[in-house]
Amino acid sequence: MSEIDYTKELKQILSIPDKSLSQEEFRGWIDKSETMICERFETHDRHSSIGAGFQLEQAVTPGIYTRELTMTAGSLVFSKIHMETHPFVILSGKVAVYDGEKIEILEAPYKGVTAAGTKRVLFVHEETKWVTFHPTSLTDLQEIDKSCVITCDTFDEFEASKNNRSIEK
Repeated sequence: MSEIDYTKELKQILSIPDKSLSQEEFRGWIDKSETMICERFETHDRHSSIGAGFQLEQAVTPGIYTRELTMTAGSLVFSKIHMETHPFVILSGKVAVYDGEKIEILEAPYKGVTAAGTKRVLFVHEETKWVTFHPTSLTDLQEIDKSCVITCDTFDEFEASKNNRSIEK
């Protein structure tokens, strides 16, 4: 399948707008789209997706939490909202990624940076290993998983956390 076909497929699945969206428009669009998908199809959160064929490997080293997620081909993935800017790499596979501006085909090997506040929608065309590296002072995997230091679920949580961090400085 060509990049044009991948882009068309993702646009059709989600009714992606034919224009770049403002931050507010994108946040509304992605929340609405994720809700619609969850209402119409069987979905999995980051925990139950592991049972549905995804694989997760995690590690904590001083100051860094590393997460390697292997996503199965044919999956539609809505990411969590990322709390801090951090690097990522794609070790294998191919995904179409929509971020509110454009659909981009990312294919291994690939390296990039995720900005704080980012939420993406991905369509996994080939089994893909995506690795993220998150700054954190936490050292316990369960504590990292339960907290909102790496990711959060809503833009309201992200904004509140961002405001709290700026007050603390």
